[in-house]
Amino acid sequence: MLEDSGQATKETQEQTVQTTNSEESVDYKSLYLDEVQNAKKLRKRSQEVEKKLTSFEKKAEEGRLAQLKENEEYKVLADELQQKLDTVNPYKEKWESYESQTRENLLSQLPEADREMLAGKDLQTLEYIVSKQSESKPSNPQTQFGATRQINLDKPYDQMNEQERRQWHQDSIAKYR
Repeated sequence: MLEDSGQATKETQEQTVQTTNSEESVDYKSLYLDEVQNAKKLRKRSQEVEKKLTSFEKKAEEGRLAQLKENEEYKVLADELQQKLDTVNPYKEKWESYESQTRENLLSQLPEADREMLAGKDLQTLEYIVSKQSESKPSNPQTQFGATRQINLDKPYDQMNEQERRQWHQDSIAKYR
């Protein structure tokens, strides 16, 4: 019995030594990268399964519709197609209203001469054109409060009329105040 307990204590001491040695030598970065790769692999696999499922469901629906046509059950077929159409129509109307509003907004930002020519373009093209046009607009200079205009007259003094001479004189005196 004493030998068994002695051996058990030696084994536990060896296990603790092994665990401390293994904890020190663990490369957490490689473990993390392995987990990331595993997650990517699982995500890819689940996406492939989802694609297969949707294609299988689509084929099954096409087969069912073909069988309805073959059995000449047009009323059931027409009812199902009408139901699908009724569920899709609100989204179609919302998209068309959004598209027309966006198109009108974009066209209103363009010059009148270009509106007729660009009216038939798709939304992405119009958005691109409007963004390029807004980038190319020159910005107004920043206003400086209290600053006066500096008038530089290129005329010599003797060719100035009376008003220009008075203005030149006032500007000259103002520089020295």
